[in-house]
Amino acid sequence: MAQPIAYPQIQARPQLPPTPAPTSFDTPSPSMDPALPVDYHLLLLSLAEDYIAAAHGMGSLVALHCRNADMEAYYKLIATGLGCMESVLKNWRLHPRMEAELRLRYAGLLHQETENSAQTESVLSKGITLCDRNRLLGLKYSMHHLLARVLFKTNPRAALKSLDNLIPDVEASEHTAWAYAFRFLRASLSLQVPSHPETLAALQHLRRISTLADSQGDRAIFVACSAVQAMVYLRSGSMDCIEQAQRAIAAARSYQLQMTAQELGHFVTLLDFIDLACCLQQYNPEQATVKMQAMQASMDRISDEMASTDDGSFSVLIEQSSGGQATTSTGGVFQKTADGRDMLTFTWLRKLDLYLLGYFLSGVTAHLKFSVGGKAEQYLQESLRMSRESFKLPESPGESFSTATDRARWKTLIEWHIYVHLALLSSYRADWASARAWLNKLHETRHKHGISEAESLDQWATYLHGVIDQASGNTVSALSVFQSPLLSLPDPAPNRSLSVQQDLAILAALNTILIIRDSAHPQHHQADTLLLKLEPLCLSHPNKAIEAGLYLVKATSTPGFHGEAPSIIKTKQYIHTALKVAKSVANQQLLAISMSFMTAMFFKDIVGEQAEKSAKAARHLARGAGSALWTCVTDGMLADTLAKHGKREEAAAALGEARELAAQLPGELGKRCGGGK
Repeated sequence: MAQPIAYPQIQARPQLPPTPAPTSFDTPSPSMDPALPVDYHLLLLSLAEDYIAAAHGMGSLVALHCRNADMEAYYKLIATGLGCMESVLKNWRLHPRMEAELRLRYAGLLHQETENSAQTESVLSKGITLCDRNRLLGLKYSMHHLLARVLFKTNPRAALKSLDNLIPDVEASEHTAWAYAFRFLRASLSLQVPSHPETLAALQHLRRISTLADSQGDRAIFVACSAVQAMVYLRSGSMDCIEQAQRAIAAARSYQLQMTAQELGHFVTLLDFIDLACCLQQYNPEQATVKMQAMQASMDRISDEMASTDDGSFSVLIEQSSGGQATTSTGGVFQKTADGRDMLTFTWLRKLDLYLLGYFLSGVTAHLKFSVGGKAEQYLQESLRMSRESFKLPESPGESFSTATDRARWKTLIEWHIYVHLALLSSYRADWASARAWLNKLHETRHKHGISEAESLDQWATYLHGVIDQASGNTVSALSVFQSPLLSLPDPAPNRSLSVQQDLAILAALNTILIIRDSAHPQHHQADTLLLKLEPLCLSHPNKAIEAGLYLVKATSTPGFHGEAPSIIKTKQYIHTALKVAKSVANQQLLAISMSFMTAMFFKDIVGEQAEKSAKAARHLARGAGSALWTCVTDGMLADTLAKHGKREEAAAALGEARELAAQLPGELGKRCGGGK
């Protein structure tokens, strides 16, 4: 979640000179129509909107370049527009509804553009009193809605408490549409408080919305609520989070086909994203590919059906629970359909950003299958291109500097994760020069843009650094990296939650064991303890590739862990389990490594048809995985096996291929494989 941005405070605004009253409309100036006296307050309000529109028209460019002159011009326009509104509120007596609408608009801009929370609260408090006095229910609720968001910036607990006090009164008055709005707001604000109790509170409010929407027959609201619930479950990281998220998705799907894209907005796309994310966390490549294709088709279909306006907002139809006049003028909380029905408004991503995210998730999905055809890299490169292009051109329609800054930071964070996956893809292909180049891009982006969530990002960069060092044969540096405090292994807990940080720590521990497994290594005595700590974390992990990796490490490490005597039977069991689990998740690289070890362990110096078949199977899997290192290894094993079978020409061809590949491997690794480099 992006941190709040401290915008320059607007304390002193330009004061317009007093407007002189015309002495007589009987002697107008030549430019004035005597039949149409000037409404100065309307003129000021029109000027205010022009100033605000001009500022927002340059908002994205100001956020992109962050030049002092541009920011000064932007805030001068904002200050002038706010000054015009303030002048009207102070100097004219307006109709109550018009004054309330102006106060709502003025307070909304103060909240969006400044840090003047106290002034914003004062404007809204006066507005709420005005609405109470004149029975302007919709505007009163709208001001309470905005007031909660204003309070949340400075006192989150007070904001949540104000909503908890308001919601029962709204429901007692049977203003169902507003009950939806306030409970969605309460859930949204709760999710911004990093505490487990507030996550539970958010889920409680979402369940109340689901129950109410189901009883009222508001199907689109039910779908929207279920989609948000699925997202909350997935981000919770609990051991059953995927199951809970999928249950919420199924509940939403039960109504989804009965509604149109216009009635559901972008919640259809959100459901597809979450559905795909569940498959990615389960490491199910085949099912994830199906979900990815459904997501892409859905996005293309919805893109054609959605409205042409693209400011990131969309509305969800409230079918049965009409708010009447209470939802007519709400400052954007509600909209009306042509037939007068209410639509609750949400804000998420613009169309271009949706496609950017869609390409990124497609790249991650293709990466999961490790396809040799480069589909994953194509998706990720397209996502990167879209992100960079979006920075070059101003957004249309215009947006505030705060909104543009948030979007720029979000895109920078997406770019950072694209670099991570491109580095992983390069590592998978043993293209270590490219992997290190992408790692350098990670550090450059991290320091240039000052991305938040520093610890999580640093863990990724640290782990990748260790992988590249280990693959290059620099095991001393790699071991130092993998044993960094950033990658320390958590203690097993019965109710532990899943997280990227924990997964990286598990992978670092597996790599550590591979380095210290040799009994001659000075830290070999730590291997047994580390494996004991690692085993429960891997065996209970939903990603079966991690389980396969554990069994492979147990099979390839020096026998005798847990104080057991060396056992060929145990080793065979570990390899068999590793092969079985790797095959179940279609992880070609783990299959290639497992088969290679089995060939080296059980068929070395063996003459027979089975030995040759095993060596050829290992080579085939390594080539299918696209790994130059393991193809080199399996070529060497096959050459040795063929030579023992008297097939000298075939053995020479395989050995030649092995040497060619070894010559392409980096540094010490190439020398160890016989490449001479």
